[in-house]
Amino acid sequence: MSAAPRAGHSECDMRDRIRPLEEVTQTILDAELAELKRLAEEARARQDEISRLGAAVAARSAEIGGADAVDDLAFQTGQDARWQAWVSRAQGQLKREAAEAAARREAQFKKAQKALGQVDAVARIRALDEDARRQGASRRLQLDPEGTGGAS
Repeated sequence: MSAAPRAGHSECDMRDRIRPLEEVTQTILDAELAELKRLAEEARARQDEISRLGAAVAARSAEIGGADAVDDLAFQTGQDARWQAWVSRAQGQLKREAAEAAARREAQFKKAQKALGQVDAVARIRALDEDARRQGASRRLQLDPEGTGGAS
């Protein structure tokens, strides 16, 4: 396929046809990257929640470890055991959600890569078109160095 304009088509015609494609592919890339960012933030939020729960468990363990458990009302009434069971379930759920978010982020990363490839392909088409126009102008200049259009 030649990048030179077809008979009856101006050089601007190719640029005019490429421009909307550039805009569409860039818009798609921007949307894919925005979604990738959102999913990365979602995965990070789940990891932060897991860390906060872990820190709460560590703080509670230190609290109980530093004092006599007999004096701890939550420990005595079984509330501490129920809280730790809840923490365990919550951490399991958050870990599942974090894994699902990471999987969605990975799938979105592949979509963003594809969109980037499309933007790059359109940019290469434009570059080929511009190169063909420059070569055409150079050939015309070589055939008619005085720019008279062939008139003598």
